[in-house]
Amino acid sequence: MEPSSNNPLSPESGNPWPLFPDQTIRERTAAELEAIPVHDRAGFWRRAAGFILDLVLLQWITFLFLLIGATAEDMAMAQTLNFGDGFSESMLEWTEIHTQIWSFLFLVYFSFFTSCGGQTPGKMALGIRVVTTDGQAVSWLRAIGRTLCYNLDVLTLGIGFLLAAVPPAKRALHDMVTGTVVVNIIKK
Repeated sequence: MEPSSNNPLSPESGNPWPLFPDQTIRERTAAELEAIPVHDRAGFWRRAAGFILDLVLLQWITFLFLLIGATAEDMAMAQTLNFGDGFSESMLEWTEIHTQIWSFLFLVYFSFFTSCGGQTPGKMALGIRVVTTDGQAVSWLRAIGRTLCYNLDVLTLGIGFLLAAVPPAKRALHDMVTGTVVVNIIKK
């Protein structure tokens, strides 16, 4: 029996996420991408909601790593934290560890999901996807660059993110630098 093109799990379906069978993905040509009406490009609020969902999920993953690390440390030292004079030093160490773990996971999380299907879990939930300006899937190198370019958005005090609200391009600063665009794959 040959796989049917209606089967969302078949390789011909063009859907890298079998859990979302109604979201078939067709790469757009450069001419189609330039001709994308403004309402087909993902807007600021939809993108912001997806990003917030991703940050919440990322924070939970970070806490999980910290919990595992704290449990391992407690087991290794066979004692609990001393809340005496060393409390502030201990909290400072945990803050530094949290920041390092979160930064690493942020880079891996956004780069991995962007390069593997163009959607983070937050983007999946809101029906948006990242593609290159010529309508192709985002490569690993471009995904890593796009994730690192979030720093430019932060350095501009958020103005880089707000550019996603400006029609007709609706592209944030990190999209402009890396040659990407976020498009709707589910109509509002």
